[in-house]
Amino acid sequence: MTSAQERKIKQTGCDARFDNLTRQLYATDASIYQIEPAGIAFPKSAQQANAVIHAAAEVGLSITPRGAGTSLVGNAIGEGLIVDFSRYNRQITDLDLEKGSVRVGAGVVLDQLNEFLRPHGFCFGPDVATSSRATLGGMIANNSSGARCPIYGTTADHVISLEIVMASGRIEKIGPTHESLHAERAKIEDLIREATAEMAERWPPGLIKRWPGYGIERFLRAPNDLTNILAGSEGTLAAIFSAELKISPLPCEKGLGLIFFASVGEAMQATVELLDLKPAAIEHIDRPLLDQTKGQLHFQAARDLLELETQPCAAILIVEFYDDVAERLSTLESRNIGLRVKILTDPAQMNLVWSVRKSGLSLLTGCIGPAKPVAFIEDAAVRPAQLPEYVHGLQSIMKPLGLEASYYGHAASGLLHVRPVLDLHSAADLKKFRQVADQTSALVQQFKGSLSAEHGVGIARTEYMRDQLGDELLGVLREIKRMFDPKNIFNPGKIFDDGRHKIDNHLRENFTRPLDLPFQPASAFAFKDRSFIGNLEQCNGCGGCLKHAGIMCPTFMATGEEVMSTRGRANIIRAALELRVNGHDPLKSEELDAALSNCLSCKGCTPECPSNVNLALLKAEMLYARWRRDGLPLRERVLSNVDLLGKIGCTMPALANAILDFKPLRLSLEEIIGISARRSLPRYAKERFDRWFAKRLGSAGASPAVSRASRDTPSSARAPQPWQSHPVGRHIRALP
Repeated sequence: MTSAQERKIKQTGCDARFDNLTRQLYATDASIYQIEPAGIAFPKSAQQANAVIHAAAEVGLSITPRGAGTSLVGNAIGEGLIVDFSRYNRQITDLDLEKGSVRVGAGVVLDQLNEFLRPHGFCFGPDVATSSRATLGGMIANNSSGARCPIYGTTADHVISLEIVMASGRIEKIGPTHESLHAERAKIEDLIREATAEMAERWPPGLIKRWPGYGIERFLRAPNDLTNILAGSEGTLAAIFSAELKISPLPCEKGLGLIFFASVGEAMQATVELLDLKPAAIEHIDRPLLDQTKGQLHFQAARDLLELETQPCAAILIVEFYDDVAERLSTLESRNIGLRVKILTDPAQMNLVWSVRKSGLSLLTGCIGPAKPVAFIEDAAVRPAQLPEYVHGLQSIMKPLGLEASYYGHAASGLLHVRPVLDLHSAADLKKFRQVADQTSALVQQFKGSLSAEHGVGIARTEYMRDQLGDELLGVLREIKRMFDPKNIFNPGKIFDDGRHKIDNHLRENFTRPLDLPFQPASAFAFKDRSFIGNLEQCNGCGGCLKHAGIMCPTFMATGEEVMSTRGRANIIRAALELRVNGHDPLKSEELDAALSNCLSCKGCTPECPSNVNLALLKAEMLYARWRRDGLPLRERVLSNVDLLGKIGCTMPALANAILDFKPLRLSLEEIIGISARRSLPRYAKERFDRWFAKRLGSAGASPAVSRASRDTPSSARAPQPWQSHPVGRHIRALP
């Protein structure tokens, strides 16, 4: 990044940052990849977004639009300018209940939208597992769908119109009622119609989830609607600033049928047999995922409900119904499928089950040891009837390589989030990583399925797009890319393989160069991870801490800053240990201070993060190692001696208060030990509390609480004082 480029970006007036701290925070997303960007911009309006994108294009910087940074395949990282739409662009407007529509900024979070809609009796249909942080802009860019795809379809099915920022520096509104980009629409229609035979051959009907790349099959059905092309484009065509969306009525009733199985294969076969009941969802969870809930207080109620301790199983199907619930649940129960069936209609109980399913990614990443279930073939979809054979094919790939895997996800849609257990620190497992990816791509081709059905192509699957789509269809997509982005500034190298992105390139540095811990931890990391590095690597970047409910993470809730989240702090600790901080000191840097100084050490992350990241303990170890090496700083020395300060202040409270009110002194304290001069400090009372309390008891007829003799007696030898047995006094330690 040159000074001229930086100056050009800043001249737009957009909030843009080029410091090392922010660049390290945005070097990763929820994937296994890492690319350090040149800078990050946070536009507050479409005009600002337009200005900053135009400026970046002029100075030769690529653009990577970003929402919550929850991509599993590296969609949200890039070497140029990251444009983050999640910070400011969170407005919800133009709710029209008669039309069933609402307008949202690209940074609006799915849970935020549904909380807004719920009092009106509506919701947004597609419901991804990351709903607490997934932005609508990101969902549109990936054409996300979630568990209830059988009834709601994908996000693209709910887009009415889009406000986009083009590479040319124009702001356009697209949709069936907008006349913009008329020439482009006509050209795209001609291109697609010429490829209809190839589409029919490669994409036979029956697939519920989407095909990778741009939605050319949807556009063929509605050639006046360019939103079909933008939905699923992964930020490679334009930046989405806002959207008008369809909303759906809330279901009148819900019910769950839980079916327990002795094997994954049996669960897959049962899925096929249950499709005639027209469920809203059939979700599959397996033993590896369920085992990760053991010992976690957050999931104990769900484990008790599922009776996993007394009646263990290898797999569970979660079958959800919205209409005629009692009748359909009765039909399901009468079919005698699986080991046992459990029927739930209580909302609280159903939420417990869904909480386990929605935490699948983080739960699996939290397993013990360096080998983790890795997301790289997790997004392939086949027709639901093909699931048993497809899973058998995957198991045939894993077994010769000696690999275990977790199979969970959207069974009713034919998509399982398959995660082979691999140690990416190991050269041998990196080789298996490549073998599994290559063979899975070939397997999906055999089924004429989709290698990327809802998470996007990104870095992980770009090299396989030629095999998946063929030259003709890939050529159609490439021509569309040229129309929208002739200079290739939007997310270059994604979808179209130009050699820069391979599935085993750009891996996080802690995989390719194991972290070297420059100190011996003083604490016992006894829970699950068993080591400092192990606990740090539990953070997979899923963004579960980027939310505004619950207890994790309070500083992020207050500020919205990435560095104030558990994920942000874990990323900066990792950057420090990898010497990617200014000064290259793994224990002391501006970046570490920014990340750790505002951590409250509340430990909210430990129970609420499904991976059990213990940021408070990581922080304590880092600071202890630094202070053991460099000595305790003055501020910490002062603040750790509050008892001594209290003794001094209590002897001369009036003088102490006058000194603390002396403005030059307060300014000096701010400069030297970092106590803000604007903050009021506690004032010393004229009388110590223990003496005041003793007088109160004495005036009520109690014996004197504190005598001079007792003060001269060692505390260990003193008899209990009457005030100490008082309900309040029991909780107060007498000052010596």
